[in-house]
Amino acid sequence: MKFTCDVATLKRAVALVKLDEPKTHLSITAQEAEVQLRCETDNGHFCIDHTMPAEVETTGTATIPGDALLRICEYTTSETLQFSAHEWHGLDIKGDQHRHAVRTHPKKWQSPALEEPTDGPGPVYEIPTSEFGTALNSALFAAEQPSDSETDEQKRVMLMGALFHLHDGEGRIVTTDGRRMVVLTVPSVRELVNTETPISMQAMPYKACVKMIGLIESLRSEVCRLRFAESAMAFEVEGVVLRCLWPGKDYPDYLRIFKEKSSDYVGVKVNRESLLSALRTIYVDDDPAHRTTFRFSDGELIVGNDTNFGKSEIRMSIQYEAPDLVIIANSWLFEEALVRTDATDVTLWIQDAQSPIHLELTQNFRYLVMPMR
Repeated sequence: MKFTCDVATLKRAVALVKLDEPKTHLSITAQEAEVQLRCETDNGHFCIDHTMPAEVETTGTATIPGDALLRICEYTTSETLQFSAHEWHGLDIKGDQHRHAVRTHPKKWQSPALEEPTDGPGPVYEIPTSEFGTALNSALFAAEQPSDSETDEQKRVMLMGALFHLHDGEGRIVTTDGRRMVVLTVPSVRELVNTETPISMQAMPYKACVKMIGLIESLRSEVCRLRFAESAMAFEVEGVVLRCLWPGKDYPDYLRIFKEKSSDYVGVKVNRESLLSALRTIYVDDDPAHRTTFRFSDGELIVGNDTNFGKSEIRMSIQYEAPDLVIIANSWLFEEALVRTDATDVTLWIQDAQSPIHLELTQNFRYLVMPMR
């Protein structure tokens, strides 16, 4: 393999395919007049591709550590770099005044399922990129984030990622960490491939979602595509393709959980800024549970807590004529949602002390919080 490429083009390509994982490798494939970069995780869970123009003398493939090329591109002052593969010492990378011999290794194993979204018969959807990125970024706060400190049992219970689901002609992004749930509507979804194969009701991995948001912010493309297969999915935007395997756990039936509110639910409209201010003002203790009491009475909502420092409460005027009701919940779960909208008012749908609290933040943004026992 031998080719020459522009450093500025290479820097951009390497930045696009970089994965924030502890162990990754980069496959460089020289083809006719172009070079494909593919960054993959060593565990084979997801990969990302991008193709760039280059002057190719000899085709071939070399696989190097994921971060090696990133550092070379960061500090070189050369306008072009020449790559050539050698049988004995790996990949030669030459600039105007420097030369690097980067160790290569055999291509890592990759799950065949990662190629399914491109070649398979599954659904394909086209979405305005800014709309999808905004929705995904707005909903991801309610997803469980992966942590090396979690046990396998904790990981089994928590779902780390976001579900994309087409329902009643509209796209929905759903996230949950077991304590709260977001259902955010993405209206402008267009089906490109007419197929009866349903989307797998599984979550896109959290880290893959974070990378999608980063790509959307970097590329500023008008549209992106989602492709789905039985075991994997792909996100495509402006020549970059991110593929990832499903986490392997079925997603909860959010349609049942987020069913239309029964007549037993009562809607209470509250000024968003006033509620957010009240939640922040009463919190004076370093309590990680943020245990807060919401007391609904005739014409009044009392938000308060009882901590080691004493009692705090704030009273707000509301339109409420039902029997008095006290709900205990984590106020931080409310704050995280309230700061993600600029709506003047939000509506709290309540039923009893044990049932989920439904929040309507906007027409397309619904939120559910489980009360504390």
